[in-house]
Amino acid sequence: MAKVALLIGVSEYEPGLNPLAGAVKDVDAIQRVLQHPDMGGFNKADITVLKNPQRQAMEEAIEALFFNRQKDDLVLVYFSGHGIKDDIGRLYLATRQTRKNTKGELIRTTAVAASLIHDVMENSRSRRQVIILDCCFSGAFASGMKAKDDGSLDLKNQLAETKKPQEVEGRAVLTSSTAVQYSFEQEGSELSVYTRYLVEGIEKGAADTDNDGVISVDELHEYARKKVQEAAPAMKPEIYAIKEGYKIQLAKAPIGDPKLQYRKEVEQCIRNGQVSRIGRRILNRRQSELGLSMEEVAKIENEVLEPYRQRQQNLEEYEEALTEALEDEGSLSYNTREDLKRLQQLLQLRDEDIAAIEAQLISPRQQDDLSSEKGVDYTKLRDLLAAGKWKEADYETYLMMLQAVGRKEHDWIREEELLNFPCTDLRIIDQLWVKYSNGHFGLSVQKEIYFSVGGKPNGEYDEEAWNKFGDRVGWSREENWISYEQLTFDTTAPKGHLPLRCCWLLLGGVFSWEGRRKGVCSLLLRLVSCNI
Repeated sequence: MAKVALLIGVSEYEPGLNPLAGAVKDVDAIQRVLQHPDMGGFNKADITVLKNPQRQAMEEAIEALFFNRQKDDLVLVYFSGHGIKDDIGRLYLATRQTRKNTKGELIRTTAVAASLIHDVMENSRSRRQVIILDCCFSGAFASGMKAKDDGSLDLKNQLAETKKPQEVEGRAVLTSSTAVQYSFEQEGSELSVYTRYLVEGIEKGAADTDNDGVISVDELHEYARKKVQEAAPAMKPEIYAIKEGYKIQLAKAPIGDPKLQYRKEVEQCIRNGQVSRIGRRILNRRQSELGLSMEEVAKIENEVLEPYRQRQQNLEEYEEALTEALEDEGSLSYNTREDLKRLQQLLQLRDEDIAAIEAQLISPRQQDDLSSEKGVDYTKLRDLLAAGKWKEADYETYLMMLQAVGRKEHDWIREEELLNFPCTDLRIIDQLWVKYSNGHFGLSVQKEIYFSVGGKPNGEYDEEAWNKFGDRVGWSREENWISYEQLTFDTTAPKGHLPLRCCWLLLGGVFSWEGRRKGVCSLLLRLVSCNI
């Protein structure tokens, strides 16, 4: 029986993909524990390492790994880098030459298709196969794609499933995150957060949860998953396995090691990121029984508590950033909310994590400046948006805009009135929509989308930009413009989907497409002139 591995790390990329300095370090760390005779037990000669390979070299190495294997061989592929989902949901692993075309779509021949890996696995005689992917799968070029992306990625079918079940003893695919998440490096860490705990689980023996001296695939996954979510709760590592894939043995662990025994005691004594008072008594007793020094137990406890501390540091950093933004702006602008969302992703915090922080720092009503230039009362609009009543808020926005120019329900705004619409009131409307949708809806959101698809701030109708804009915000489907009754009045709608009635009824009425286009173009021009 042979144990062979291919370890791939891609740190360097073409423009359009962020560099990942830790990817090649991840490979070094995995190699270290796999070839250690008391851990992974792989022979050094049976481990192939590729750092920043070209596509062809990567594909040839994958084929060579599975070629001419024996039935009882264990074959392992580890990849650290960017994963990319194309416009129809197929997974690709990015190489150093991966790039996009002029339409923002992935050039598939510059990346390695998961289907290639699956094919060579299917054609290999090896009956035990493990794939470990430390990457994200959420379409790196999604902003340039037209396809409807529901955030899903069927990794089980693309990599784990087999059409030859009688020839497979076990197959497992481990991933650092789900299809809709990013697997970012932790700032200040040598390794990615996922690989860090894979390595720790093997190196310390801590992943051997049943204390039998062997670390199986499911034990390593569960250890890394638990640790990752302690440090970065937004990440959700997954495992996909068929047949005996869960029980494939990956590494050895020491039996009866006092340091490992103490580490497992510490794991059981932690409550909310701290050792409880009763837990401290237990640990003091175990330290004495195991004959460990104060220095040894302090080091072990620091290692075990590190993910909790990392999460707390991330929460504190987000709180500091939000505090600074509120000091600077009072009411958060669209761009600031976008920046905060990006920071949240980098810190791997869930929406519920930041909601608790925002509830402490932002009073839902206190931060809303509703001082209208025209004496319009925006209280009802605010309350509808705060309650998530998007359809009612959409109609209320239309009424408020009519009132701001001195008109009444069932009327519409004339072009010259729109081009001179009071900036203060326009800003109030936009900030309320942006705030209570968490940056998902709003006039300024629509403005940014329109400009991103080639629209110009000149008030002129651009058919190509208009059609692209309609597709992006969900006002049209496959170039067919939808009716108002077909709108989606919740946050599952595309970004910028709302508000809409105020745009469609401003000039010429609901049945005039010319009026709709003029309304949007003139409104966008006014947003620019008002610096919104």
